[in-house]
Amino acid sequence: MKKLTLPLAASVLIPHRKTMLLVDKLLAYDATLGAGTVLAGSRLDTVFAVGAEKGEGALLEEVVLLEMMAQAYACLRGYEDRLAGRTPGLGFLVGVRHFHLHRQTGMNEKVMVEVTTTVQVDAFFMAEAIVKVALETVAEAELKIWVPPQDK
Repeated sequence: MKKLTLPLAASVLIPHRKTMLLVDKLLAYDATLGAGTVLAGSRLDTVFAVGAEKGEGALLEEVVLLEMMAQAYACLRGYEDRLAGRTPGLGFLVGVRHFHLHRQTGMNEKVMVEVTTTVQVDAFFMAEAIVKVALETVAEAELKIWVPPQDK
């Protein structure tokens, strides 16, 4: 198992680049729980904002928070791949249940995404994801993810 020090840039763990990279870094990882915490928000472009002429006071579209959740989970999988000496594999968000948006998030707010694996069946995973600003939960959802097997 390779030694990797956290925090670790998301760009090392997932394939997303430029405006589609919505998370910044993996801050914490717990192999026992299949859980971790990811910092997000500093890479956002106004293309994902609504209102206030996409400047000061602009809010993120709801779908952005869902994508942040999916990318946060991808960071966990990518970290596990890196620890095993593999290039991070692909994964696909195939479903969302119980999405609750408690409030919209501003463009300049730093968010933390906490994700925890709840079920794994072969290459399918279910995970709980919570988006927080400071200690306030702003969104939560249950994600369904498919991670295709990597060629050996």
